[in-house]
Amino acid sequence: MKEYFVYWVKHEIYFRYFYKSDILYRFFLSSQVENTVYVQEQLDYITNDFPPNASLHQDENVYIEADQHYLRVVCDSLTTAEETIFSELRHFDSSFFIIEPAASNCGWIAPIIKNDLQSQVHLLYSSF
Repeated sequence: MKEYFVYWVKHEIYFRYFYKSDILYRFFLSSQVENTVYVQEQLDYITNDFPPNASLHQDENVYIEADQHYLRVVCDSLTTAEETIFSELRHFDSSFFIIEPAASNCGWIAPIIKNDLQSQVHLLYSSF
């Protein structure tokens, strides 16, 4: 069985750390082991909370456990996770960060869209 942890990262962090996924990966892994007040405050700062009754499509091949900071998804394959959970999340928001600790894999649920990045940049123009 495959196990994935899905974190809903705040948009500011998403834009700032999109190309620094190794930093987020190491932090999220260590946060599962080191459960201190300081780490919890950092998680609160960079992630959105999942609702206590987060409901996503589930079937007999997929098990979802909701925590305040992440969703734990257990299923038989990446294909199953993609077809049942990840596709629904992708339609909801693009700032979900997924880690697969057993295989040392991580990544964003959707690529960053250049237009989104450009809308975050404010430019001043002068017309002399």
